[in-house]
Amino acid sequence: MSQRNIMRRECEIAQAVDMAQMHMFDLAYRRHGFSRKILNLETDIPLTTIKSYEEGTSMPVSALVKIARVKGFPNELLSLLLEPADKILADAEPDETDLDNLALAAVDVLQKYVAARHPESPGSIRIVHNEAEDIKLSARGLESRAKKVAA
Repeated sequence: MSQRNIMRRECEIAQAVDMAQMHMFDLAYRRHGFSRKILNLETDIPLTTIKSYEEGTSMPVSALVKIARVKGFPNELLSLLLEPADKILADAEPDETDLDNLALAAVDVLQKYVAARHPESPGSIRIVHNEAEDIKLSARGLESRAKKVAA
């Protein structure tokens, strides 16, 4: 692979990660209620720094680890940053509720799919972009839970 191709590929990966990072912060707030202030209080990352991460400034791994330690911060959101590598994050220790969590995640995917195919949904029976993103996000949660159960 030529130096130019390597540099182009590295740039594409960096852009994909930056976009995923912005999407992660957006979804963390909109869907899960993790505001800048909450993340600041839980991680000691300054508010201005969190804002810069939300706007696309590359986040160091140390900041990602701090956010990953926040109780209730979803693995599927953290996994968005690893999508360019086709990887996901899962909890290190399984617990006895894994099967229940898997079933709930499956129901969540199914409910979003059925709602997106409903004639009164934004795209009628066609799945539109934002509905597809919601379904994919839920599917990532299902995938992480399925891998945990299958391990």
